[in-house]
Amino acid sequence: MMHWAGRIEKELEKVLQLVTGVQQMKGIYIDKRNHFGVERNTPKQLVEKVSGDIAKLLNRKRKALERLAREAEDIQREHSWQDAIKENDIQYYDSKADSDAPDDDDGENLLENPNSLSLEFVEDPNFKNKVNYSYTAVQIPTDIYKGSPTILNELNWTQSLERVFIENSREDPSLRWQVFGSATGVTRYYPATKWRAPNKIDLYDVRRRNTPFILTLIFLFSPCVMYLCVCRSGSVSGLTLKLMKTSVIEMLDTLSDDDYVNVARFNEKAYAVVPCFTTLVQANIKNKKIFKEAVMNMQAKGTTDYKTGFQFAFDQLLNETSAPRANCNKMIMMFTDGGEDRAQDIFEKYNWPNKTVRVFTFSVGQHNYDVTPLQWIACANKGTIWSIMAGTQCSTLETVYQCSKNVKNTPASTF
Repeated sequence: MMHWAGRIEKELEKVLQLVTGVQQMKGIYIDKRNHFGVERNTPKQLVEKVSGDIAKLLNRKRKALERLAREAEDIQREHSWQDAIKENDIQYYDSKADSDAPDDDDGENLLENPNSLSLEFVEDPNFKNKVNYSYTAVQIPTDIYKGSPTILNELNWTQSLERVFIENSREDPSLRWQVFGSATGVTRYYPATKWRAPNKIDLYDVRRRNTPFILTLIFLFSPCVMYLCVCRSGSVSGLTLKLMKTSVIEMLDTLSDDDYVNVARFNEKAYAVVPCFTTLVQANIKNKKIFKEAVMNMQAKGTTDYKTGFQFAFDQLLNETSAPRANCNKMIMMFTDGGEDRAQDIFEKYNWPNKTVRVFTFSVGQHNYDVTPLQWIACANKGTIWSIMAGTQCSTLETVYQCSKNVKNTPASTF
């Protein structure tokens, strides 16, 4: 055995020397050793140099961002709104219209935009893409009408940002992509290039992408505490139930790690969708994933009783041991297909007259119920009502901005 082990050791040594090239490295070092030197490094000086270089790099990026923000505010402030603006009045490069978009049965590009500029592109190894340095490109979400006055006015004033983007690139050649995202959904980026959507299904929306970051800034000193009440009565079935589940998931995605949340399902009785979450929990990725899985498994049965749902939510929101002690923005999101009860006695007991909790109601799906009770509930508690017939993202994004208003400083809504 000792003999075999010795032979294996020698063979392994030969193989390692051959593979690693250790002898060649020794030979190179001996031949070139006059060109090498040994110097002593001071760790403190090395760290200071590296940190200084990083600080200079970040400072250049910060100045470019500050310049863009400052110019954008000035340009937007000086812009005059045009009610009669038309699509032909605006020239811009529609990056989606020039992308590899899906075709219809006649072989025509479904996203073709006759008003889009025709640009020439050059290959740039820094961007690993073909780009145009003279123009910006625009991306507009699929569910937004490009010809609306809001979008056209947004395209009109943001066109002046091209100059700022180009100046930033001249000041700092190391800059790569520069992007401006608007609350209306318009994305303008520099340099211009064709839009590339994964799997040819473009679901990108700058409003949704930045929502957690925006909420983090809005609620930096006042986190958002949200309770979602989901009606699961027997009338909520089929497409309405699917739409309601999707709406709740979209709403959860608007929350950030600084927020707190819980979700309850109710009919005649109310229960937490996640039994082990008996109190408000942090809206981190892990917890939101657990909520989403539980929501997707909900079944519709029974009859609707708003009082049980609201009482269940208020008990947790107003519980000092459950909710964060900071001056939070507390709110209840009620998802239902409709009902006649206004649950007035619950609000008198828990929320009036101070109205420290805002109530937002969502009428989901196509139905024949009177939405007046839902309007009354929302407006009587500093909230708003939305009707969700098909698309859910726009409604939840509007709610984000409503949520940013502090409860104490905002008067009750009217309708």
